[in-house]
Amino acid sequence: MPDGRGDRTRPGSITRRRLLVAGGYAAGTWLVGSRMGRTYESSATSPEQARQPTVRIRTDEPAVPGAPTPPRDDHLFDIVIRGGRVMDPESGFDRVADVGIDEESIRRIGLGLRGRTVIDAAGLVVAPGFIDVLSYEPNPFGIWFKVADGVTTNLGMHGINQTVDEFVATYGGRTPTHIGGAFDNPFMRYTRLGLGIGEASDPAQEQALARMAAEELDRGWLGVDFEPEYTPGVTTSEMIAIAAQAAARNRPAFFHVRYSDPERNDEAIAEVLQVARSTGASVHVDHVSSTGGLGTMERTLETLESARDEGVDVTADVYPYDFWATTLGAERFSPDPRDGRSVVERFGVEWEHLVVVGTGERLTRERFEQLRRAGENPLVAVIDSIPEQEIEAALRSDLVMVASDAIPEKERWNHPRAAGTFARLFARYVRERATLTLMEAIAKCSLLPARRLEQAAPVMRRKGRVQVGADADLVVFDPQRIEDRATLEEPRRTSAGIEWVLVSGRVVKTPLMKNYDDFDQSVLPGRVILPS
Repeated sequence: MPDGRGDRTRPGSITRRRLLVAGGYAAGTWLVGSRMGRTYESSATSPEQARQPTVRIRTDEPAVPGAPTPPRDDHLFDIVIRGGRVMDPESGFDRVADVGIDEESIRRIGLGLRGRTVIDAAGLVVAPGFIDVLSYEPNPFGIWFKVADGVTTNLGMHGINQTVDEFVATYGGRTPTHIGGAFDNPFMRYTRLGLGIGEASDPAQEQALARMAAEELDRGWLGVDFEPEYTPGVTTSEMIAIAAQAAARNRPAFFHVRYSDPERNDEAIAEVLQVARSTGASVHVDHVSSTGGLGTMERTLETLESARDEGVDVTADVYPYDFWATTLGAERFSPDPRDGRSVVERFGVEWEHLVVVGTGERLTRERFEQLRRAGENPLVAVIDSIPEQEIEAALRSDLVMVASDAIPEKERWNHPRAAGTFARLFARYVRERATLTLMEAIAKCSLLPARRLEQAAPVMRRKGRVQVGADADLVVFDPQRIEDRATLEEPRRTSAGIEWVLVSGRVVKTPLMKNYDDFDQSVLPGRVILPS
């Protein structure tokens, strides 16, 4: 994959030109004919033939490099998704068409395709399955909420609290989505070296961590994860030593940056770029709207874009919510060690903006301090803490993709983004606010994350696209009904409007599967995404 300045990592250059059709949902944008000069000729002559017509179609539809020749016109596909608005964010293909699938791959895109199984997608969008790069372990409860949100690849690039071998043994062959993850620096420095969150590594420990990272990357991690805000003892030197191992293997380094305080965001972003320039590693800023860019989004994006223009391969992600959440015992809720400012003072909110997820309890200062003293550690959201205009600025940047930073868990509550991130993007920022076109939003959920990781794992070059030869990881959704339903009080609610989800050519969600208990949890086509 070329560096951050190349077209491969800047699909559509959203800040410089709008992708395809503004507005996205208007009926007039449904291109049925020959926007790119292609023609279709139907030979259907009877009601039965009209249901399964044989047609002659051109074979110059979008295709991934090395795609096999499409089959003959009379071929009977395993599955045909019929009559949906097929949208491929890489080529710009945007047309009502059929998608023919054999085994795990898309074999043809055209009209009148015949299939053993036919999915009626009339009035629906057929898009690449969503790739959540900033999720966590694909626990058997939460992963089905991801499917309901259109996710076909669940990647724990915020770090997996296991070794590669443990991860594969635990989850390999047991998930409906594809899975993978990153070397988790906080986890490894604590479990292997006994380093507390505020303890710095000495030179010998630093090198030991670098060796561990190298070994785990060779076993299959797709990158490395750093979280200096949560482990303030980690030094820039330690991160450079580990990131160098990632760079040597063409794997990215993901950063939950050191500060989320608007007064210190410049320092946090500068540290990420220092690691990148020192090692040559590709770098990624996690949830930039809540860390690194909160209160400074315009300046932060300018800094990242300038670095990219200089040759640094840098990307970022955002979740489309105007509030963040973390556990009450996290460092983020501690007073500023420099001046003692409280969390509400640092983030410009009121105490009542602190809400316990799952119960909806609004905290007072007294209740907040009582819970902290008692060592209780509920998940607490800080509502109205992320300005809407900063979310939109991030979404409009062509270096920013969408990711959840969460997955539902049966044992504890999670931010609503765990279940509703992708549906919310389309409901709020495409349909309601028109911040993005439909094609731009699809790219941010699929193509951009695929490109971020395709140098690490070549299989990602077949994901994030609806093209001949691409993997049949697809989401079929209703653009007028798609919406998130998870709330602070009820975060375990599945998204609506996502009708069908296919992973490796197998259906893992149908329109009848609306809630967690509706899924056939024996259908587990997901694979572990490995570097080779």
